[in-house]
Amino acid sequence: MKASSKTLPSCVPSVFHDDKRIPKGYLPIVLVRDDEGGAETRVLVRVKDLKEPCMDALLEMAEEQFGYGQQGVLRVPCDAQRFEHVVNMARKSKAPR
Repeated sequence: MKASSKTLPSCVPSVFHDDKRIPKGYLPIVLVRDDEGGAETRVLVRVKDLKEPCMDALLEMAEEQFGYGQQGVLRVPCDAQRFEHVVNMARKSKAPR
């Protein structure tokens, strides 16, 4: 399993590293990509973004694949590019029109 850290500007200015300091209001998530032998990308997500329906779908996928008994950081079966798209869609749906 290969772990990487990638900046996803839609999530947080920088991804979390192993220093374990998580800013208030953020949740660390590990994105697991199936087609690359389980490559992982670690990101921080605003807790308020988890209320969005598209984020709910990703959390349901995580429950189906990894179960509720995950230890440590929440793992989500999604690649970084798709995850960034989901976060951007969630934010656009909340933007004033």
